[in-house]
Amino acid sequence: MTGRSGASSEGLARVATDAGLFTVLAIDHVGSFAQTVSPDQPESMTAADINAAKQPIIAALGPIAGAVLIDPGYLIGMDRADRRRPEGVGLILGIEDGDYADVRTAPRLLPGWNAERAAGMGADAVKISVYYDPDGDMSAAERFVTDVARQCRAAGLPLFCEPLALYEDPKDRKRAVLEGVRRFGPLGAEVLKLQFPVMPEGGRHAPEEWAEACVEVDRLSPVPWVILSEGSDFGLFRDQVRVACASGASGFLGGRAIWRELATGRRDAQHAAGRMTELRAVAQTEGTAWEISMARRSTIR
Repeated sequence: MTGRSGASSEGLARVATDAGLFTVLAIDHVGSFAQTVSPDQPESMTAADINAAKQPIIAALGPIAGAVLIDPGYLIGMDRADRRRPEGVGLILGIEDGDYADVRTAPRLLPGWNAERAAGMGADAVKISVYYDPDGDMSAAERFVTDVARQCRAAGLPLFCEPLALYEDPKDRKRAVLEGVRRFGPLGAEVLKLQFPVMPEGGRHAPEEWAEACVEVDRLSPVPWVILSEGSDFGLFRDQVRVACASGASGFLGGRAIWRELATGRRDAQHAAGRMTELRAVAQTEGTAWEISMARRSTIR
């Protein structure tokens, strides 16, 4: 795997904290966002309704996070003047199409979107998600990631790749996540956005088992990695961020675990801001800066 371009590294720096950690507000959700806000009638929320509901969340949490992962629909829905982001807030744009029947077997980009267009809209980085069966044919997903990584190199943007493992038995999760790291890590993304590799059993935390699994992820990954919140409980996600970062992760991209109660009106912005502040402090204290992580992995290779 070749070294990163200067433009790509600059993009990573713009979506990281000054200390080189990724503490990103993830709010690129569309269908799941409507389901969260209006669980009884998610179909009643229009694109404009979803964008309007996201605005106060982004305004409250974006400056604390330092970077925001959003969907192209939100970006297009903004007035041109509103696209001027607060100074120091990076923008990651999620451009995969996750809302069609074959998403699990034939991943694709949103119609009309590619890395070049994302760069033209002011994105600092691109994110794609892919589902995979660790025991099945992963070739379509691998081709998709390789192609988008090529696009990103041409556009001068770093790529965050989110491989999402499909499995039936929770005990298979670790093996499934590790297989995703093995298969997708070398395909050209700058950062892997990963599921936490161990499922808690009945709410019981097993710190040693968690740490062992995260150390294995860190050993296998050829690039810096972060974890996603996967809609989990905040307390669980905070503990996962702590263990992952202490094991070599470079931060997190957090969504509903942080802003669910704010989006539904059950808690206020101050409460959500406190969550983001707490998570950012954990990552800053425990995590490995992406440049250090990248340099260490280059030395190993």
